[in-house]
Amino acid sequence: MDIGETTSGAATPGAPLAASVTTLTVLAPAYNEAEVIERFVRGVAARLGDGAELLVVDDGSVDETGAILDRLREHLPQLRVVTHPHNQGMGAALVTGFQAARGSVIVTVDADLSHPLDLVDELVRRTDEVDAVFASRFVPGGGMDGVPRLRAALSVVGNLVLRVLFRAPVRDLTTGMRAYRADAVRPLRLAGRGFETQLEISVRLLAAGKAIYEVPLVLRTRAGGRSKMRYIALVPPYARVIRVLLPLRWGRRS
Repeated sequence: MDIGETTSGAATPGAPLAASVTTLTVLAPAYNEAEVIERFVRGVAARLGDGAELLVVDDGSVDETGAILDRLREHLPQLRVVTHPHNQGMGAALVTGFQAARGSVIVTVDADLSHPLDLVDELVRRTDEVDAVFASRFVPGGGMDGVPRLRAALSVVGNLVLRVLFRAPVRDLTTGMRAYRADAVRPLRLAGRGFETQLEISVRLLAAGKAIYEVPLVLRTRAGGRSKMRYIALVPPYARVIRVLLPLRWGRRS
């Protein structure tokens, strides 16, 4: 079954559960991803069923990403592109995408092919039961494969600390592969503009009493191009968003 298609009837044991949504947006921020963007777009488009779209937010790329997307858009009706005139950060690209998405379910993925596209269908199906579904590196069956050791260590330690700080039942607060009911994520007033936005979304969903489910994710290294993550540069924005979010989370009874 293609992603976004609907079926009815009981599920066969061992077979995927059917999605009950009629519309789906797969949302991918992209910044200077010329080396992998065509493989990514074609890989997603090949999996989309009727009523589903791929929305790429080109966050001010200065390489050939925009030109490649323009060419692909002529041949792939599932593809929509929104372009920022200047680079604003991954968080800003997500906010733009949330508002532009047409789907009643929004799945966010990285455009560098580090997220397994075969997992999208399960994420979508689980939104029948909860407000958001996170693909998690830190639940049984999840992990990281080929990810640089420093990044992997920072992810493990950082998420442990963040879970304590925010009294969070969610194990992976910073994962980028997620499915949301659109009516749960669109109303969030997000201040973050970079990678810290994933944490902000997680905490604001929890503070709003939204139900989050996690499924295992094995995160792999990017398929090409260069990572935009600069570890030292992450400290100030994470510190700012944590300072904003702590009163929000601790001020609400669990």
